[in-house]
Amino acid sequence: MKIAYIIPRLKDSGLTRIPLWLSNSFYPEHEVKVFYFSETNAQEKCLSFNAPVQRISFTSFCRELKDYDIVHSHGLKPDLYLAINYHKIKGIKITTIHGYHVDELSYEKGSLLGYIWGNLWNLACRKLDLAVCISQTMERYYQGLGYKNTTVIYNGIKKMDDSRKTIKGSNIKTGDKIVIGTVSILNKRKGVEQIIQVLQKNTLYDLIAIGGTSQDINRLQVLAEKLGVAQRCVFTGYRENPWETAINIDVFVFPSRSEGFGLALVEAANLEIPIICSDIPTFREIFRENEVTFFQLDDIDDLNNKILMLDEIKDKVSLAKLKAEKLFSLESMCDNYYDEYKKLIDAN
Repeated sequence: MKIAYIIPRLKDSGLTRIPLWLSNSFYPEHEVKVFYFSETNAQEKCLSFNAPVQRISFTSFCRELKDYDIVHSHGLKPDLYLAINYHKIKGIKITTIHGYHVDELSYEKGSLLGYIWGNLWNLACRKLDLAVCISQTMERYYQGLGYKNTTVIYNGIKKMDDSRKTIKGSNIKTGDKIVIGTVSILNKRKGVEQIIQVLQKNTLYDLIAIGGTSQDINRLQVLAEKLGVAQRCVFTGYRENPWETAINIDVFVFPSRSEGFGLALVEAANLEIPIICSDIPTFREIFRENEVTFFQLDDIDDLNNKILMLDEIKDKVSLAKLKAEKLFSLESMCDNYYDEYKKLIDAN
């Protein structure tokens, strides 16, 4: 089987980790190549693919792509490229949808541009042979937008190293403090300002936030200064192995406003870290009340009350870990994609 992956850049992100793990799983048994459009900045982590990689131009068609059995795109630019060149590629054209297009772009570009570009993105994805949704909630949403080419494959994660529980990567924990941790890109869609607001409610809380661009970190630091809690916030920026720091936290809070899946949520569960997450449909699909604790978005009193229930939340971690290992393994994800590839090729 010849498989091509098209991604925006080689930069480490939730979006690019899925094609990384897929390509590393299938190569070298299958002929696999990864194509990308833009170089990664010197300050950013570049992913190491086992398969060969090649930079291509968005404005000119790469003729090599026409001979692949599967061409699998991830992200706005790759999806547009695949739709524009649909008839030039003989093989099966697939995308994985990683989030809610209009919502995602509205947080990045504003409501008007988010609406325009989000709908162009949807137009491109509807044209392809298959659009893989990463949750049933997401599939129902896109089917409501007229998608007739969907299936569901949950994201998987690498098995987390339990030995990290002995690592002391952060010295923020002191005395009776409750250390709240979060791991994300920290943009507005991730809702991290809610954690900063809850710090104002209770002086026993500290925050360690891992990830994020300097722009988003600065935005959150300004809010922390304004609320008088800056001394209780640590922003680490990008960490290649974020869980070596996050393993020291008391509770993982994931306050997203919109989420396609939530890899960090599953990773925290795999490490048996107590979890509090926003009560949104995607998270309700992944975990149940006996596995994690939900709070109402923007209800800071509710978030505070849930953190105060930490002893009760700790009792849920073993069930959350079992769910993460059973349903969201890397091996299961790769097997599901391979089965889908083979089914489409056989039908073609």
